[in-house]
Amino acid sequence: MNRAYVLLFTLVACRQLDVIAELPADGGGADVGTLDASADAGLDAGPGADGGFCEGQGPVVLVGDQGRTLCSGRLAESTFRYALCSCEGYVGNHRLVTDAFDSREGPFTSAEVGGSVGINGRLATAGDTELGGTLRAGDAVQVSGPARLAVAADLFVQGDLRADGTVEVARSAQVGGAVDVPDLRVAGTLTTAPGAVVQLHGGGQLGGQTTGPVSVPPPCACGADQLFDVAAWVAAQRSDNHNSRIGLGEGDWQNLATDLTVNLPCGRYWVNAVGGAGGLTLRLEGRVALFVSGDLSLQAPLQIDTSLGGELDLFVAGNVVSAGRLDLGDAANPARVRLYVGGNGTLELSGGGVFAGNVYAPRAELVSSAALEAFGSLFVRRVALSDQLIIHYDTAVLDNGAECPPTDGRCDSCLDCRNQACNGGSCGACVDDGDCCAPLFCVGGTCVADPF
Repeated sequence: MNRAYVLLFTLVACRQLDVIAELPADGGGADVGTLDASADAGLDAGPGADGGFCEGQGPVVLVGDQGRTLCSGRLAESTFRYALCSCEGYVGNHRLVTDAFDSREGPFTSAEVGGSVGINGRLATAGDTELGGTLRAGDAVQVSGPARLAVAADLFVQGDLRADGTVEVARSAQVGGAVDVPDLRVAGTLTTAPGAVVQLHGGGQLGGQTTGPVSVPPPCACGADQLFDVAAWVAAQRSDNHNSRIGLGEGDWQNLATDLTVNLPCGRYWVNAVGGAGGLTLRLEGRVALFVSGDLSLQAPLQIDTSLGGELDLFVAGNVVSAGRLDLGDAANPARVRLYVGGNGTLELSGGGVFAGNVYAPRAELVSSAALEAFGSLFVRRVALSDQLIIHYDTAVLDNGAECPPTDGRCDSCLDCRNQACNGGSCGACVDDGDCCAPLFCVGGTCVADPF
């Protein structure tokens, strides 16, 4: 696609805008799936604007071709609807847990209902799987051995549902293929496709059972025309950054021999790569955009410190590999760190630690040999873990577009309406869950993350 995108910050009532990244007209890849659908027309911002980045407190605004614009808050709202989104599948032998909290009300203290999971392909696990929200699988679900699957909302499976033990669903379940579960407990109605074989082996309990069409569209926007080319954003920023303000050279961080701590003032910074035997601590003093042309690969710990009130958009054109401990962001405020990974290798987090932020890495496989606890959300190509994964989803991301410039109310889908209903080309009230962007629920005419 021949597109030029500009990423810039703007204060809601601010008169100046500052470009974070401008893509060349012939260098951009496909846009994020919701970009065009959520585009707003008419915001007066040109690619030469420069000046409100460090003064403003407003949202990021994307400017596309033909003057169309998208506030990144709306992009975040539509992209990070799930605690975990996998473009291909999930394979695990250990425990998977999701729950939710709202950072606007304080830090995470105890598990709350929420934290849905979307898998475009097959989910295969031999570990206990306890999901605080809905599970949507575009293929089959296989739970092996004594492992238990518990879903605190709805279950949608396009293929077979097979388990050796117990499957519990707090609301309803829809399965497009065969059902073979010794102990299936569905509080609501189990819907299966006509002709599908259902084997419950005399165990379980259903609130109701019926047959009918079952269609589970891929929950994660992973099509070739939906993915965003992170590498193109990084390449375009090389000649327009603030490196000289702090004396940062492009190659300064690519071979760290010893530990390094850097205070980063507000600005845009560009480096070739981040790597070496030493560790790196970035203390963010303001709003920072960091562009890495190659890999981020450290043998020692990486720490992103937001305690001074800063925030980070980190764009890595290559892969992220951390052999040491990874402490990224603040668990009490996951929205302060956003990581965009363009590599098609692995997002390797073998050193453990706490990951706090929203991660978009649809071409990368999430790999870890140690237990991983994440605050925020993960959007990856595939998941292959050898230890447990716990995700505390921050529902505050679903309100990231609150300060965005208003739209004209016209829509083609719920993605144009901040995940709310699109009725006859206009944003409006929902009637049922199908009017909302999955996995949101319709309650009193409004699409919400958690109706319980």
